[in-house]
Amino acid sequence: MSTEPSVAILGLGWLGEPLAVTLAGLGYRVAGTTTDAAKAERLRQAGIEAALWNINDPLPPAWPTALAADTLVLCVPPGKVSDYAATLGRVTALAARAGVRRLLFTSATSVYGGTGVKTEADTGPDSERGERMLAAELRVRASGIPRVLCLRLSGLVGGSREPGRFLAGRRFEGGEEPVNLVALEDLLRFIPAILAREDWPETLNVSAPHHPRRQDFYRQAAELRGLPPPDFDGGGEGKSIDGGALCRWLGLDYEVTDWFSWLAERKARG
Repeated sequence: MSTEPSVAILGLGWLGEPLAVTLAGLGYRVAGTTTDAAKAERLRQAGIEAALWNINDPLPPAWPTALAADTLVLCVPPGKVSDYAATLGRVTALAARAGVRRLLFTSATSVYGGTGVKTEADTGPDSERGERMLAAELRVRASGIPRVLCLRLSGLVGGSREPGRFLAGRRFEGGEEPVNLVALEDLLRFIPAILAREDWPETLNVSAPHHPRRQDFYRQAAELRGLPPPDFDGGGEGKSIDGGALCRWLGLDYEVTDWFSWLAERKARG
């Protein structure tokens, strides 16, 4: 295993691709996986070793040489993987046998159920999606990789993910529930800072500190894009994800602290 800073990113998608570019700019040797041959070639031209690999296919007998790295970042959403927990368990066990020392798994705050403020200690899913994500966390923790951090991400916005389009023109319940979101620009600040440290905790939430009502946020998001706003029934206490432990540990604050200002600034940029 090389001694230079090295990261392999499984899933060069919405988060994985800009993360790879960011880390390469910071001097890391970066490799990753995609199922898109054109994207792989484009990333190779940018100095990122991009391997074609669909983890739904049978696993190779050994960890690919192109992905040899000290740290593995898993950015593979459950909707693209059959038998999510078991597949990630097999992949990370293969990585462990190859000498991968650290694993950052981009999990989700769906592992929290119920209502009220949720910290990292409040795990208890009340949905099938949450159960699936928690099962995946348990499997990657059992992989044999010495250090594992499950980074529980709130709803993802920014980049190509335009929240004005998420709910436009439709009707939903729970308009009073708080939104729990994190912007791509904050993730691209936090993750490199995490990778630069060795004293990883087991779990951290990533959720901006502003939690407006769903009906207020998504109506404004749609209107700013000239889309029909969603309609909400009232009610719904919901839950608020506390992402403060990450800030205290890293000594970094969220850049996005007001979602309505973020929406307006995004609109102004086009």
